[in-house]
Amino acid sequence: MWTTLKNIWEAAHDIAPVDSAPIRGPQPQNPVHTIALPHDEPSFPPGPGREEFVAACVVCHSPRYITMQPRFTRSAWLGEVNKMKDVYGAHIPDQQVPQIVDYLVSINGTPDPAGTSTTASYGE
Repeated sequence: MWTTLKNIWEAAHDIAPVDSAPIRGPQPQNPVHTIALPHDEPSFPPGPGREEFVAACVVCHSPRYITMQPRFTRSAWLGEVNKMKDVYGAHIPDQQVPQIVDYLVSINGTPDPAGTSTTASYGE
């Protein structure tokens, strides 16, 4: 009876009947496919301060985030490292700050203008 009512309703609303049986085609031998996505994280070149930098900075920041920063001066990098340490609580011992700053300047730095101090304040 349900089939008859359904056919009458479909005819009244100008709807063509549909066979609801699932369509089955040939099944592949191995239906599971994998996709290898490229892994394009920047690598940090060897140099003095690299280990301290990686241990202190990559804990909170992705390598991509670090490498997309502008080319800061030494005083600007010093200000950034001190801000991370003092304001955001990064676990950077005081004696490692100069090593990390030296490394950041070596990979992504620009010279300080002549006659400027290497002591920076936050936000510089």
